[in-house]
Amino acid sequence: MEERPQFRVEYLTPSAEVGVVVLEGEIDIYSAPQFKEVLLNGIEGGARRVIVDLSDVTFIDSTALGVLVSGAKRVRPRNGNLDIVCTDENIIRIFEITGLDRIFGIYATRVEAVKAAGP
Repeated sequence: MEERPQFRVEYLTPSAEVGVVVLEGEIDIYSAPQFKEVLLNGIEGGARRVIVDLSDVTFIDSTALGVLVSGAKRVRPRNGNLDIVCTDENIIRIFEITGLDRIFGIYATRVEAVKAAGP
C-alpha cells in the first residue's frame, strides 16, 4: 500500500478577528475533513477575516475547494471574508478556471494577506 503524502494543518491568530489556517501537503478527500474542522472552529471562535495559507500545498482537489467555499459562506454574514495565500501557478489556475478567484482575494504572501485583512 502506498504511503499518503504528509499533510499538516495549523491555526494561527495574529489578532482577535483574524485567523490563519496554514496548510502543508495535499488537500484532498482524505485530508479535507481535518482542514474543514480547523477552518470552521476558527470561524466559530470569532475570526471574521480568515486567511488560508496554501504556500506549502502541493495539490488541491474539488473537496478542498468545497471546504473553502463553505468557509467563505460562514464568514460572509459577519461582514467577513476569506482570502488565500498562494504562489503555485497550477493551484491559482484552478481558482481561475472555477471562477473562485472572484470570491477569494489571492495574495502572494501571508504578510500581504494579513495587511489586507485590516486592523
